[in-house]
Amino acid sequence: MMRVSDPTEVIARRLAAARRELGWTLAQAAAEADLSVAHLSRLEKGTRQPSIGLLIQLSRAYRLSLGQLVGEEPRAANHVIRHDQVQIHESRDGSYGTLSGIIGNHLLEALHLDLPPNACTSKGSRHAGEEWLFVLSGSVRFIQGDTVADLDPHDAIHLDAQVPHRLCNVTDAPASLLLVTAGSGLTRANGHVPSRKDASAPG
Repeated sequence: MMRVSDPTEVIARRLAAARRELGWTLAQAAAEADLSVAHLSRLEKGTRQPSIGLLIQLSRAYRLSLGQLVGEEPRAANHVIRHDQVQIHESRDGSYGTLSGIIGNHLLEALHLDLPPNACTSKGSRHAGEEWLFVLSGSVRFIQGDTVADLDPHDAIHLDAQVPHRLCNVTDAPASLLLVTAGSGLTRANGHVPSRKDASAPG
C-alpha cells in the first residue's frame, strides 16, 4: 500500500475542477451536495479536511467515483486493485484506501478503513444510499440513533446511510474495516443525473 502524504490539497483541486466541469456556481454545488456555501468554499480552498462520509456525499453529488475525487483516474471497463498499489489517504476519520474502480454511474464504492485505537469517525456522518460494514480486525462500536452495536472480527452491519451514524474503536488496538456503499444514482435536487460539460467547451 502506498501512503499519500496530503490528500487535502488534491481533493480541494478536484472539487473545484469537478464543480466547474458541471458548470455549477458554488451556491448550486453546495445545494446539490446539501452543504453550506461557506463549508464547500473551505473544502475547495483546502482549509477544511472532509470526513469519509462527506467525501462519499460529494462524490455522489458530482457524479464521480470516490477514487476520482481523491485523485485516482483509472479509465477502463474494469479496475484490478493490487494490494501493494492501493493509495492510502489520511482523513479525520482515520486512514483509508479506495478499493473500487470507475464503472457506470459510480453507484458502488468500496473502501478499506483503518480506525486508530480509541478513535471515532465524524459525529453524524451520513450520505445518500446504503452502507455495508465488515470488521476485518479489531472491535468497533456502531452508533445510529438509539442503536448501539459492538462489532467484532467477521461481524457485518447493513444500514441506511442517510440516517446519521458513527463508528468508534473502543479498544487500545487498531481496527480495520471493509466499507461498501451503494447509491441510488439520483441527484438530490431533481432525480436526474447532471450533464457534464463537453471537455472541449470553453469556460
